[in-house]
This record gives sequence, C-alpha cells and structure tokens, in this order.
Amino acid sequence: MGKSELFNRIRSVFGADQLKQVAQYCLDYWPDMAAQVIRTADEVCENRFLFEFEWDLEQTHETVAFGKEIDWSLVPFGDREFLWQFNRHRFLIYLGQAYQMTGNERYAVHCVRLIEGWIEQTVGQENVDDGPWRTLETGLRAEAWLRALYLIEDSAAVDDKLARLVEDCIDRHIRRLMDSFHEHKYFSNWGVLENSGLLLWSMAANCTETDRRYIQKKALERLVKAAKLQILPDGMQREQSPMYHAEVYACFRNVLYYGEKACIPIPEEIRSTVRKMACVQGIWKKPDHTQFTQGDSDAFDVRDQITSAAYIFRDPVLKYWSYDRLGFEDAWQFGYTACMEYENLESRRPEFLSGQLPFSGNYYFRNSWEKSGNLLHFCCGGTGGGHGHVDALHVDLVINGEDILVDSGRYTYVDCKERYFLKEPSAHNVVIVDGKAAGQCETSWIYCKISSCIKQGYREGENWGYVEGSHLGYIEDGLVVSRRVIWIKPDIYVIADYFYGTGRHGFENHFHFGRQGNVTLKDKTAHFTGIQTEAWLQSVSESGTGILSTGIHSLFYNELGDNQIYCEQDAAEGKFHKIFVVNGGKTGDAVPVSVKRLPLYTCPGESVMDAEDGEALNILAGDREYLLVLCSQETTNQQMVHCGTCYGYGKTMLFNLAGKKGEIVTGEILEWW
Repeated sequence: MGKSELFNRIRSVFGADQLKQVAQYCLDYWPDMAAQVIRTADEVCENRFLFEFEWDLEQTHETVAFGKEIDWSLVPFGDREFLWQFNRHRFLIYLGQAYQMTGNERYAVHCVRLIEGWIEQTVGQENVDDGPWRTLETGLRAEAWLRALYLIEDSAAVDDKLARLVEDCIDRHIRRLMDSFHEHKYFSNWGVLENSGLLLWSMAANCTETDRRYIQKKALERLVKAAKLQILPDGMQREQSPMYHAEVYACFRNVLYYGEKACIPIPEEIRSTVRKMACVQGIWKKPDHTQFTQGDSDAFDVRDQITSAAYIFRDPVLKYWSYDRLGFEDAWQFGYTACMEYENLESRRPEFLSGQLPFSGNYYFRNSWEKSGNLLHFCCGGTGGGHGHVDALHVDLVINGEDILVDSGRYTYVDCKERYFLKEPSAHNVVIVDGKAAGQCETSWIYCKISSCIKQGYREGENWGYVEGSHLGYIEDGLVVSRRVIWIKPDIYVIADYFYGTGRHGFENHFHFGRQGNVTLKDKTAHFTGIQTEAWLQSVSESGTGILSTGIHSLFYNELGDNQIYCEQDAAEGKFHKIFVVNGGKTGDAVPVSVKRLPLYTCPGESVMDAEDGEALNILAGDREYLLVLCSQETTNQQMVHCGTCYGYGKTMLFNLAGKKGEIVTGEILEWW
C-alpha cells in the first residue's frame, strides 16, 4: 500500500472542493485569521509553539521553543495541560492551510517532518495514560491529521514512506481507542472526544470493510449512549461549562458531517443532539457574541460554532446567531461551494428573547438580540463535575452590551490557590454564610463538599421576568439559602436573598464586576462606569457594611487580570433577607433608580407584617413607577396583603403604578405560594 490508496480514502471524506478558491476566500474575507495562521505556521516550522487560537482548550501566552529535536512529552511551567494541548496537533492544519494560501513548500515539508518525528518518538508509548497517547488526544488528533494530510496531498514531500507510517499509526490509534474504553466515559466528555476520533480514524484506516464497519458500529454505539447520558433534554452538556459543551458539540458535529460524507448511517439521536447543542449556544450567546465564563470556560466568540450547524441544517435561525458568511475554519472544512450556498441561506430572527435550560438549571433574561442588549444569566443546577464550579444561585449581568456582574473564570488546572478560589463560591456572585464555602475543592478536579440546588419558579410576563432557586449548602448548619431574581423590563433587576433557619449567622453577599470598568462606593451603592455604560448596584437593606476590594478575573486559560468586588457583610438571628437593585444603561443617559422600602399590611385586619415575612419596594425610574411585593411567609387564613392602594395575594407581586394614582391596583402575580 502507498500514498494513492491512503489519500483516496482521506480525500473522499476530508476533502473540500476548490481549495484555491477557498484559500482566496479566506484571504479576502478573513485576512486577520489568515495572517495569524500563516504567522503560526512560520513559528511551527521553527519548532516554536504558542496556543492562542479560539477553542484551544488550554491557551498559552508564552512561546515554548525547541531546538532541532522536539520533546513531545515536555511539561513546561509545571502545567501538564501544555503537553496535552501540544499533542492534539491542531497546528498541522495551520501548516496545511498556509501551504494552500501561499504555495510555499516549506509548510508541507515541515508538516511531514512533524508527523514522522512524532511517530518515531512516541510509537511504543500507547499505554502511557498521561503522555502523548492519552486517549483524549488520541481521539482529537484524528481531525487534525486527516484534514492536514488532505491539504498537503499534492506536495512532493508527501510520499509512500509517509503513507505507510501514517497507515500503521492510524491502526495504533484505533487499537488504543477500541481497547481503552470504560463505562464511566459514557458520562464524560472523554467518551465523545475519543469515539468521535475513533469514527474518523476508521474512515482512513487500511483495513477490510468488515473490520471498518465493526469499528464504526462500536464508535456510534458508544456515542449514542454518551449523548443519552450526558446531553440533557434541554440540550446542554451536563458538565456546566460552555467551553466543554462547545468541544463535545464540535465532535458530535464532525461525526454527523463526516459520517454522512462517508455514507455511514448516522443515528437520529446524534443528529438531534447536534441541533439541540447548537441552539443552546444561541440561547446563551452574550450581546458581544461570546459565551459566559461559567465553569471551566473561556470568553470565546461562539458564532463560528453555530455557523457550522446553520450550514449543515440549512437553518435560518441558527444563521441569525452566526456569521453572515462561512467562517475561516468552516470554509476549509466544507469547501468553496458551501461558502456560496451559505451566503444565499436565509437569516431569520428568533421568535423569542429570553430562554431557559430547565434541566441544567440555567436561565436567561434578554431584552433584545442587539449588541447593546441586556442579558441576565441565573445558575441553579448541578455542580457538573470537575469542570463545573460551586456557583449555585450565581448571577451574570450584561447591560448595554457590557459585562456588569461576572463569573471570575478558570485561569488554570494546576492545583494551586487560584484554581481553588476560582472554582469555589467566593469567585461568584453568591452569598457565603459564616465564612464557609457551600462547596469545597479537595483537588483541582474533585470536590469534598458540594451544594445541592432546588430549582423553583421561572416565568416571564409582558413587563417582567422571574426566576427563583435555593440550595442546601448550609443545611447542616440549619439554614436554607434562597434567591429570587425579578427583572422589570427592560433594565431593572432585583436580587432578593432569603435565609431560612435558626440561630445567629453571618452573611456575605459577593458581587464581581466586569474588569473593563471602574467601581466607586457610596452609602452601599456601587457605581460601575464602563466603556460606554454605567450601572448602579444598590443595597436596599438598612443593616450591613459594604466593602469594595480588588479580586482576580480570568477570561482565558493562563490569563489573569484584576477586577473589583463589592461585598456586603451582615449578621442576623433566625429568618433574614437581603435585597439589591441593579439598573444601568448608556453613559450619560442612565441614572440610578430610586428605591424605598415600605411596610405591608394584611387585609382584612390591617396588621403590619413583620419585614422578614413581607415588605414592598417602591421603585421610581423616570416616569415609570412600580411597587414590588416580596413575601417570605404565607399569611394566615389566606389574608390579602396591601401597600397603599395595591392589593394582592402571592409570594411575589409587581404593580405598575404609572398613571394610577389613587386607584385600587391589583398588579400581577409573579410567584404563587
């Protein structure tokens, strides 16, 4: 067997039509990305490696340079993640793309050199679980090798010797992935990343058709079971990390796309999984098109992820969330005809704004799809395993397209104080009781304590949105923590925390601000001034002490910056609550809302309710006026409550008072008992 046989198999599946036109398309429409790819390819030719592309699972910000010989098992900076990112070999695709865009043979020559060198150095290490043949990389290498080889096929550097080495190594990859699978991987992203690679490797393997079909059958069986176990009915991957959701989605998408090109019957479970996972990325996409840094995630632009699904499914709504034309990587994967087809695909705005992922416990209040939109994210789901963080009842908030309240990110996987801090509650916009974390890390990947969430109400009205959840992280201390978030459209957010229990406890409400802005503090009101946005976080409670401090914030792996944190400290006996009101808008146009606490009365009886059982907030915003009633104790004998001329019965009620002075107002029930 030689070059022609191997490349016939590769070309039929991993080939893309009209490569010269694709190259020119990318140079014309994606010049920055094209320049970055060529620059990276030049560095790789010199044995210099830096991982700075979007969707590199673990980015680096310092170049690692080798001499003539590459050590494929190197662990620099004490972070083994470099070794694994390095051995995914994504840079081989960049060498192939640079070869096509420039016609320079050196890129193909070095692509061949690196593949042959890697094989020579690492063959025989297949059973070493923490080296270049770790099973995760063994799966992910498939797309990198097979796409890169197609891109350099017509180079004189590609010969029969390389083909024989590659064919033998493909067989080793397949045996490694076939033999190392265990049942627990059905529930892990590893099961998807490994077996998507197994399916891709099988398409290029030098084996009988009987063997090929057997390998493909096993890979698809594993993938279907993984989809059923780890992709929740709402479409989110169960690890509570948009970053790993995207990686699992990309692997399922490759299975669907390349599988159908190879004329393999792809189960409907995989097709529906790809569509659902793409839709989830649209639901949580921020106004600046990036994803939240929830769990172990980086702030990457998700449009390229959704674009590929929009093309595969020819879906107008997915295209609305995507780029107007095929992205750089999509063009190389799908070919030039696809570029033209995509431009003619209709784009249609979704019929909804807000959305919920109720199985994973993620909720999104959105006022528009514009770049200047507002978006609130509320977390009330499982921890999600090693890639999830202890973020029960955390809130992210974007106003006028800018981050106001943020998740602090991930930064590193190395066992260190920064890793633990960023995974635990104090790095999130949550409440900490008695100085103790509701969940604690034992190692970088294992928790010795987690906090179970209780999902409660989520609903939306014409003028409001409401979500509520609780967690049991302090149940051993006799305390249940509950949070309600009320959105008064389009720009007022009320965060009300309730503590049900006995004994005296100390409370800390933490709020982490976007690092692009500056925060000042006056009378327990934190004033955020950003690039073109300002916002105010007001503490409504009379008691408590507000403190402004500096924290750490990571947008990308191996990247760390400073941001500001507002912490309000308080203490109380028995049942207690804290309320905060946030609003904002374009700098110069926005002003803080006026908030006044008012007592509630029962009706009939006219008894004044204890403030811990129920109270009202009068909220003034320009010519808008609202009364928000918040109760934590159902009245006896089903008595109504009232404040002034506002009457109602329920746990949470909103009254729009504009133009209704002196009238009896019944308002809207946001949550019943």
